[in-house]
Formats: sequence, C-alpha cells, structure tokens
Amino acid sequence: MTAPAQTDDRRRLKICVVGSTYPRHDADHEVPWLRRSVNLLAARGHDVTVAAPSFQGLPSHTIDGVRVRRFRYAPRRLENLTHDQGAPNKLHNPLYQLLALPYIVMGILAVAFWTARERFDVLHVHWPFPHGLFAVIPALFGVKVVATCHGAELALGRKKKWIARVLGWVLRRADVLGCNSTHTAREVAAVSGRAATIVPYGATTRCEPPRPRNPAPAGPATILFSGRLIQRKGLPYLIRALPAVLKVRPVRLLITGHGDRRAELEALTCELGLEASVTFLGFVSTEQLGELYRHCDLYVHPAIFDDKGDTEGLGVVLIEALMNERPVVASAVGGIVDVIEHEVTGLLVPEKDEHALAAAMLRVLADPALAQRLGRAGRIFAERHFDWARITDETEALYFRALDRTLQAAASDLKGAACAA
Repeated sequence: MTAPAQTDDRRRLKICVVGSTYPRHDADHEVPWLRRSVNLLAARGHDVTVAAPSFQGLPSHTIDGVRVRRFRYAPRRLENLTHDQGAPNKLHNPLYQLLALPYIVMGILAVAFWTARERFDVLHVHWPFPHGLFAVIPALFGVKVVATCHGAELALGRKKKWIARVLGWVLRRADVLGCNSTHTAREVAAVSGRAATIVPYGATTRCEPPRPRNPAPAGPATILFSGRLIQRKGLPYLIRALPAVLKVRPVRLLITGHGDRRAELEALTCELGLEASVTFLGFVSTEQLGELYRHCDLYVHPAIFDDKGDTEGLGVVLIEALMNERPVVASAVGGIVDVIEHEVTGLLVPEKDEHALAAAMLRVLADPALAQRLGRAGRIFAERHFDWARITDETEALYFRALDRTLQAAASDLKGAACAA
C-alpha cells in the first residue's frame, strides 16, 4: 500500500535519515522497512537524504531516486562493521570493537558537514546509540532531532552502563522520541525518563488474498521461519521442537536468512536426524519470501532474549505473515505481543520452551478452523494497525512536532518579553 500524496499545507521538509544500514544497491534487501519509509516520505514531496556508513569502500550513490550519503571510517577491506549480520552481532570480535571509535568520529564529522551544506530541517536518527551522537553538532545550530529506538541500542545499554548513560543523555537532548513497540517504549522511558511515540513499520513483501487451501493436504505441512540466523531468533528451540511434531504428523520446516548461527543450526539439525525435514534456504528475495508466506501452513517465530538482553523490537516478518493471512505461533517476548494477541491473531508461547512450541504448532496444524480464524483475524488487525499510509502520517507528525517546539519556544519568548515590557 502506498501513502497518499502530501496534503499538509506546511512547507516541504529537508530530512536526513541517519542509520547504520541502508541498501547498497537496488537489489539489496537490507532494512526493507526503512527503505519503504524513506521512499514514502519522498513520494509526499519531502527532500530526503539518507546518511549511512560505507561498506567496503562503497561511495555515495542514489537508490529509488533518494540520495544515500556514505561516510568512510576504515580501509576498504575492514569496512564491514555494518550490514549483513548487523553491528551488535559483530561487536564480540575485538577487531570490530576497535572499529567502533573511528565509526563514531567519522560519522559525527560527516553528518555535521552534510547538514551545514544541505541545511536539513530535521535529522531522523535511527538506533540513537551511537547515531544520536551524530546529531549533537547539528542540534547546536538549530536542526531538529527525532531519535527512534528499535531495541538493539537498549540491549547494549543493559550490558554496559556507560552505553546506557550516553544513550540516556542523547535521548534527553532529542526534540522528539520515537520507537517501534510498547516494549521498546518502556525501555526508552527507563533509560531516559521521557516518553516515546510508538510508530511501527509495515509489511515489505507483496501481500495477496490467500489462495484456497485444502484443509487436509496430502503430504507434509509446511512451517516457515524467516529472519537473521542470530541468537535472539531462538531457532534451536524450534528445531528441537520438531521431533515431537513429527511423531504426530509429517511436516517440513523452511528456514530463510543468513547469520552467524547457521553452522550451529545445521549441526543441530544433523544431530537430531532432521535433514529430510529441515531446509535452509539462505537469503531469499522479497518476491520469493512473499511466495513462501502464501504457500506455508504455519509461520513460527521462536524469539528469545539473547545473552545481551536483546529481543525482537517488533518483527516485520510477523506483520507480513498476518498480511498474508497465515496462522502464527510465536514467543511472548518484546514487541511481538504488539503484533500477536494470544488466541486472536495467533498463539503465544513462553520463550525457550520447545515443548510449548511443539504443542502450539500441533494444535494449529490439527485444527483447520482455528488456523483459518487466526489467519483472518490477523490480516484484519495488520491491515488496520500496520498500514503504511498511517505509518507515514505518524512519521511526518514526529517531524512537525519537533519543528513546532521551535515555534512554541519563540511564542513563549515573545510572551515573556511582552510581560516584561
């Protein structure tokens, strides 16, 4: 769904969206939700620039007609702190920890330079640690700052107190705060003492009305998982739950995505003798993922709190599964509970509980009426709450609220001057 044309009578904004990751070329599927958000803002007439780190020497470029400014922070062969697995999942490596300092320093200098040259109205900073530091100099010269948390930065703050202090300081300096879920909003309040406005994101795959399905299909039922193969996704619990499911009925599990846990997950699959039932598909395009949603019988998302205290901030794959009217089984952690309401839009289970996971999967697969009810309710809910036009409206509202703070301050100064006179 596309956002309607800009109808607000206020002026066109010059916006700089700052983050750690952005597509490196047209066919790159990194952060598709951020790409969609940026494109919809541009479609409404705003002048949008993306500021992001380089990747192995990648220069500035244009995607979808949007300028992407890349800053360099290391020699080409070392410049891979971001993208693919994401920086938080790489920081256990001492080399990447050393890269963090030049990353921050070069980001601060680059964003300050671009802001001075382009005269942005708003800096929209995603993952405010460390990217909130990039906005400190522009803010001194009156540029408005919107800081949006997604969860990873808060998990880093829970592990290291100095990060929490820096993050809290950055959030308190921002003009307006945003976040992706009620879970993240609570954590933002705890670290900063301020309220954040919840602005989620929507589906990024093509969603279609479901095709007619045989309630008792011949052959195995298809279970789907999609996402990075990292610790907080909880995939070992899903794989360990599979033998209990296979004792009752044949199934096949399809797993898409890359990550640092893939070898470990493939080893566990072999250890349990599940090679014939589990397929690792690796990276798939958004078009292929859309087809997988439409053809699966059940989508399962066994997320956990990982060793860093990180978990799902929201989970765009859950939204996409609902938009394709698929029944969902997921862990009741983080922002997942904003998407899945137990017994209404899916089934929730405790994290790290393979027995509960197996029981929930078997329940849905054994009851076509339940699967259909959950799928239909999920689609209605997702269409209402994760509509991109509404999300773009709410994103614009953050920007105008940040700018209105300047107008309110000016009005207050005039009133004070008049009273003094």
